Amino acid sequence: MPSLIAALPFRRRLLRLAGALLCPPTLARAAGGTLPAAVRRRILATLDAPPPEVLNVHHLALLRQFRIGWSPVESGAPMLNPAQPLGPGDTLALAMQAIASKDAPLAAQRLMEAALLLPHFVQMANLKPGSYANGKVPFTFTTRHLQLLRQQSWLSLEMLGMGSAEDYLAEGCWPTPAVDGKRPYGNFTNYTVEMAQALGLPLHRQADGSLTITPTLRTELEGLHQQTMPALQVFVRQAGLMRNTP
Repeated sequence: MPSLIAALPFRRRLLRLAGALLCPPTLARAAGGTLPAAVRRRILATLDAPPPEVLNVHHLALLRQFRIGWSPVESGAPMLNPAQPLGPGDTLALAMQAIASKDAPLAAQRLMEAALLLPHFVQMANLKPGSYANGKVPFTFTTRHLQLLRQQSWLSLEMLGMGSAEDYLAEGCWPTPAVDGKRPYGNFTNYTVEMAQALGLPLHRQADGSLTITPTLRTELEGLHQQTMPALQVFVRQAGLMRNTP
């Protein structure tokens, strides 16, 4: 009999693998099996409702704790770790601690809202170039990183290929967003060309009208794309809002 994993859509299998690689299973909270029913209902209700219009202090506190991972889909791209979105430990307990509340359903709601607001936070916050702590090795954040983060294309839950929110929970994951690994910067699968456009770097038009870049620049941009994961991690922890929030 074929395994359950073999029956899953390819993208879903890759995302599930990413969650497993990002943290040991023994540390991940099995969301589908151990979350209280009231918490599960609040998660689903939050995802069914329109996203919040305002980023509040609870959302910001959770954003600061976000653990960014790398989706293995296609060329790869940053994602909010679906197994441990707030880092090692019990995600629900960490969310309650972050918002200083013992209300578990509220903490789950705020976590899901913060996840939905992550792409908007990238647009509404700012971080100056410089060296920032990022684990054991400091990360040098540049204006190029900022430009690329704001250019990246985030996928909705439905477009991720993991199925419904219930499917996420059944897999032991939290329904979290990811950048499109196939077209991370918009419309091109040849994503380095789109990166060059966004950064104002030299492009060459071929006889068939398509755009291309030099092999040297392509290699440089592929490396820069890989750096958007630590860049986003530093950004969520350090970036300041460009306008006040309640």
